Amino acid sequence: MSEVVVRGLDEVSLAAIEAREPPSRNYVRSAYAEQVRGALSVLVAWVDGVPVGSGEVTAGPRPELRNLRVDARYRGQGVGTAIIAASEAAAEDRGVLRIGVAVDNPSARRLYERLGYVATGEVEEYEYTYVDDDDREVSERESSEYLEKLLR
Repeated sequence: MSEVVVRGLDEVSLAAIEAREPPSRNYVRSAYAEQVRGALSVLVAWVDGVPVGSGEVTAGPRPELRNLRVDARYRGQGVGTAIIAASEAAAEDRGVLRIGVAVDNPSARRLYERLGYVATGEVEEYEYTYVDDDDREVSERESSEYLEKLLR
């Protein structure tokens, strides 16, 4: 695999990503709007000019990496690790980075622990809605545990 490049989302990247995302999802557009408002920073991983993953780092004194996604064809190839490293760099001045991991996602938890994240004991249950590949709105309920890493 070619080198993974992670950079912030901008208007040019937004157009390239939206061309690959089903129109009904509108996910990247809403994340970009949050970024413009200053609520978060969106980081996108690229391989050979193709967006293959992303994550969002929230603003504020206790930043959180959320919505970490990697295209299934690129998992296990360092894309997630590259996004996490870029997220840590973005949050370094605040000294800590939090990650919520679904309790039913042990492979993600192993990755975070391998990278130095430690469980806080804090568990949160929440509901969310998304549009699936068949253009249907789906509601999910999930439990996540928070892990943190001190960055300095």
